[in-house]
Amino acid sequence: MSVARQARRSPSVRTQVARGREPRILRKRLGRQRPEKKALLSPREKAIRQRLKDDFPHYSSRCLFIRTKKGGVEPFVLNAAQTYLHKRLAEQLRVTGRVRALIVKGRQQGCTTYVQGRFFQALSHREGVRAYILTHEDAATNNVFEMTKRYYENCPALVRPSKGAANAKELVFDKLSSGYKVGTAGSKGTGRSSTVQYFHGSEVAYWPNADTHVAGVLQAVPDEDGTEVILESTSNGPEGLFYDLCMAAQRGEGDYQLIFIPWFWSSEYRKKVPAGLALTSEEERYKEAHGLDDGQMAWRRAKVVELGGVHHFRREYPATVEEAFKAAAVGALWTQELLDLHRVAERPRDAEGKPLPMVRVAVAVDPAGGDGPDNDEVGIVCAGVASNGHAYVWRDDSAKYTAEGWASKALAVYEKEMADVLVGEKNYGGDMVETTIRSKARESRKHVNVKVVTASRGKAKRAAPVAALYERGLVHHVGRLIALEDEQTTWVPGETKWSPNRMDAAVWALTELMLGKGADTFKVGSYR
Repeated sequence: MSVARQARRSPSVRTQVARGREPRILRKRLGRQRPEKKALLSPREKAIRQRLKDDFPHYSSRCLFIRTKKGGVEPFVLNAAQTYLHKRLAEQLRVTGRVRALIVKGRQQGCTTYVQGRFFQALSHREGVRAYILTHEDAATNNVFEMTKRYYENCPALVRPSKGAANAKELVFDKLSSGYKVGTAGSKGTGRSSTVQYFHGSEVAYWPNADTHVAGVLQAVPDEDGTEVILESTSNGPEGLFYDLCMAAQRGEGDYQLIFIPWFWSSEYRKKVPAGLALTSEEERYKEAHGLDDGQMAWRRAKVVELGGVHHFRREYPATVEEAFKAAAVGALWTQELLDLHRVAERPRDAEGKPLPMVRVAVAVDPAGGDGPDNDEVGIVCAGVASNGHAYVWRDDSAKYTAEGWASKALAVYEKEMADVLVGEKNYGGDMVETTIRSKARESRKHVNVKVVTASRGKAKRAAPVAALYERGLVHHVGRLIALEDEQTTWVPGETKWSPNRMDAAVWALTELMLGKGADTFKVGSYR
């Protein structure tokens, strides 16, 4: 029987041919070994192989396959975050001869996929090198190793290395004397190993015994050209080894570069914009600051609710490095749990579903020291006390305004919410609050009841009685007032240097509604 006829009749032969392999029967009949063992590559073939070795985006799109959400596999084409990460690492490698990187990022942005692909390419083309991957939990370790095996199993035969020993935690390329090993950060001895040239630490902020692991496994990486150490993680707050390493890198200390990947670089992080979407003032500022669209803002709003608050969202999906490590501060007068406990979706209703009447409504203004670009925001907060004796805070219109701008905004809120009083602190600029509001009131020809207050006590002493009202469950935020709550949960008396103007405005409003004059002096006037 002819060789060609045998090839047509044998399914196993067809399968081998389809997979790019030369069937054993053909080699036997023709009396030759695999051609790659003795055949010389043409110049064109050499150029192709060289590019696959040197150009990772090109290599990944042709030789690596990743799992799709539908369960199949597809070529690994770098997304925006992975492309940026690759450029940063390639530049560091070019300049220093090695890679030392710390990556702060959000959830599911493909950093681990990229690093594993990068290491697979390196180990497929270098002899005698080893990679070690250390994750924070067993499930993550298994996922990372499955990813590596998927790369190997779907890699074209032309560039797939010969595989030797393999088990649940190790994959060896025998003819190259290279290979992978994975582990989970747990026991103090995990990761102590022979020399490795490539190390990937995944979710380092969540490693138990992190200091011990660094003292062990990272010391197994020689300080030589061609070695790579990549530590990546979402934030676990402003503490721990990963935080300390990132802050040191941000200050320019040591060999590590800090790379940040914001959540909005992921194209899938968006939702269909609901009809009539109205962004809060905080959302408008966030959108403008980061150049986002309404689809991304709708996704963010849904995630904030799903995760139980903006602090959790920031940790999982940061927009900046500072935001990633920001957390509710120890010693703050409010906690996020307290605010969430008494939060309501809407203003109160009676047993028949009718809105409870507001006994009084106050708009409070806490001016900044000026209207320059470096000045603080002007706090403008609206709150009311209902017939059930509870107070509700539902508007925060704080922002950077000129003197005329904040006066106009405060009066507009006063009119729209049918407020009973506009409370303004006069400490900055003397009588500026009174004169500015008087001028704007005359322009609008509308009656405005203004109370000008003087802060005779420190912020902490003014805020403490109001915080106690929250503790007693007498104050409720209507919906999420993200920027206001951020100030409330991060401003620490005696420690924090910045001015919490939103918090101050809320304190003035609630003091007026629930506590009366107290120890602060005030002046009341009605202006037209």
